[in-house]
Amino acid sequence: MQMVEIVHHILSEKLAPGDRAVDATVGNGWDTLKMCEIVGAKGKVYGFDIQPEAIEHTKQRLEDNGCALQAELFCCSHSEAGERIHEPVKAFTMNLGYLPGGDKGVVTKRDSTVQALEALVELLVSGGVGTVLVYYGHEGGKEEKAAVEAFMEGLAPGWGQVTRMAIVNRKNCPPVLYVLEKK
Repeated sequence: MQMVEIVHHILSEKLAPGDRAVDATVGNGWDTLKMCEIVGAKGKVYGFDIQPEAIEHTKQRLEDNGCALQAELFCCSHSEAGERIHEPVKAFTMNLGYLPGGDKGVVTKRDSTVQALEALVELLVSGGVGTVLVYYGHEGGKEEKAAVEAFMEGLAPGWGQVTRMAIVNRKNCPPVLYVLEKK
């Protein structure tokens, strides 16, 4: 099973129609679409990406699948999540690295990612879930991965639980998945 499939399974287990969710890195829009399908017409999914083509591609994917009305997309850094979202959310997801098929020079960054995580864990409701899939085989990726790991380790046990999943029999920076479950 691919890591993205695991993320979609987790989101499917936690989200329900009418819920609020965040895709902090919309990329090609697959996670955004999945969450929109789950939360339905009465739900809401907030999506962030710094690349206009990612926002446009995601918008088109949502329109093609009848899910555009429940999404609000922002062409800005995920670090702005705390400023843009003014309600609690049941789930969030982010895939760190670069846009598949896009410019590999445009990548998520350590500081903005940590800032986004700080906001998203505060927005998460009790019983909510967050997933952070770290692809780190790019310049600055190992530093971002280390910062994400430090952030996760710094969450107080009373906040909830963080699980780390990694592919151990693959070389060359295999992705790491963090699953945050808030008490």
